[in-house]
Amino acid sequence: MPRPSNITPPEILSEDDLRPLVGANGPDLTSAFFAISTWGNSTQFRESLIQDSEFPFPDDLPAFLLINQLVYRGSCRPTDIADAIGTGRSNVSRVVNRLEAADLVRRVADATDDRALMIALTPAGREVGRRIVDAAERLNTPTGEAWTEQDRTDLGRLLVKLAAALDASPQHPLAAATGVRLTK
Repeated sequence: MPRPSNITPPEILSEDDLRPLVGANGPDLTSAFFAISTWGNSTQFRESLIQDSEFPFPDDLPAFLLINQLVYRGSCRPTDIADAIGTGRSNVSRVVNRLEAADLVRRVADATDDRALMIALTPAGREVGRRIVDAAERLNTPTGEAWTEQDRTDLGRLLVKLAAALDASPQHPLAAATGVRLTK
C-alpha cells in the first residue's frame, strides 16, 4: 500500500527537526528521569513485576495497581486509589471485591471520619505486597561492577532529596498524588 499523499517528504525537515527536544546531545537529568519514569509505568515492566512476584491475579492489572498503592500508602480511601490508578471509584469497588474474596484486602472504618472507609492489606495481602517490593528491588537495583554499595546509597539519598524538594514545590505535590510520605 503506498503512503498517503499528505505525508511530509523527509527532505523538507532538517536534521534538527527530527531530533528530540530534550537529551539531543546525550542523556541529562531530564531525559534520564523521563526514561526511568516511563519505563517504571510501562506494560513490559509491570508484567515483569507481576510475573516475578507471582501475583495471584496475573491478568488483573487494576488489582495489581491497587495492591501497589496499598504497599506504599498503607490504608487509604477508595477515592485516593481511584485517582492514583486512573479509574473510577465504582471500578475500585469491583477490584476490592475480588481482592477481598481472595483475602488480600479488607474494608475498614476510617478513624478520622465516621462516614468513610479505608482499604487495607490483610496479612496475606501484605505477603503479596512484600513479594512485589522484593521483585521491584531485584529489577530496579543497579548492579554490576560499575555500581558500588556507596553508589547505591548515594543514589537513594539523592532521589529522596529530589522527591522531597519536588514535593515542597506547590506545582509538584508528590505526597498528595502518591500517598508516599517524603518527610520524617
